[in-house]
Amino acid sequence: MTPGPHPARPGRRRESRKHIPFRRIVPSAITTSALCAGLASIHFSLQIDFDRALFAITVAAVLDTFDGLAARLLKAQSSFGAVLDSLADLVCFGVAPAMLLHQWMEKGTDPAFTLASLLVFVLCAALRLARFTAAPSRPPANPALGKFFTGMPTPAAAACALIPPMLEQSRLMPIQLPTWLVVVNTFLIAWLMISRVPMFALKHARIKRRHVPALLVLLGLLVVAATRDTWLTLAGLAAVYFLTLPASVGGYRRAKLRGPQAGPGLDEAPPPPAAP
Repeated sequence: MTPGPHPARPGRRRESRKHIPFRRIVPSAITTSALCAGLASIHFSLQIDFDRALFAITVAAVLDTFDGLAARLLKAQSSFGAVLDSLADLVCFGVAPAMLLHQWMEKGTDPAFTLASLLVFVLCAALRLARFTAAPSRPPANPALGKFFTGMPTPAAAACALIPPMLEQSRLMPIQLPTWLVVVNTFLIAWLMISRVPMFALKHARIKRRHVPALLVLLGLLVVAATRDTWLTLAGLAAVYFLTLPASVGGYRRAKLRGPQAGPGLDEAPPPPAAP
């Protein structure tokens, strides 16, 4: 008599549900570390230690870059990770920069306008992240439009909003901007986050082969500049990205004319649900 298939052992099935591969935890662990960096920035802002507060937000931005990359490389995308990433971004690039600016501008202008600008900044960051999380997971009909964000992404918005304190913390060229200008800049950055203005998505950018050596040399110069004056270098990079706004609008229009009609891509389409 030919033996039939062995029945599945219930003990093994229960055990497989209790354990998950370590690779699925790595992206969430990186996101959690970024969240802790954002909370540390709030702590240092309350202690009026702006140098460490800026450094903590910078660490959060670096970790935020790697968590999505790790999820894609390890094939560990999940709806849980997408929601956790949005919550971490709200703290790191919404609440933490607003708290830093609140403590930094406390010495300056009318507190009503200061508070209003910071509240609008955090609310716009929350609305943008909610729009990103709820967006359907589908690629744009025109692949060229995937090279653009819809509005300014929250990490870049945090960097642009923090240009004034970074300039003041500069060692070589400390610059103190008037507080009213900082308030206007905060309102402008908040509006850009929820606007439909296209912004360059650097992670989807393509570099011509002949330009690679020049780009590597430029990166080396940026590293040298950062060792000399970290905050002046980062403020300059944020300002350059902000000033690419007209070029990004023009590039988006040209890409839209060359291909089929499609809306601008969001930061990233939320990853499909997967078992944790």
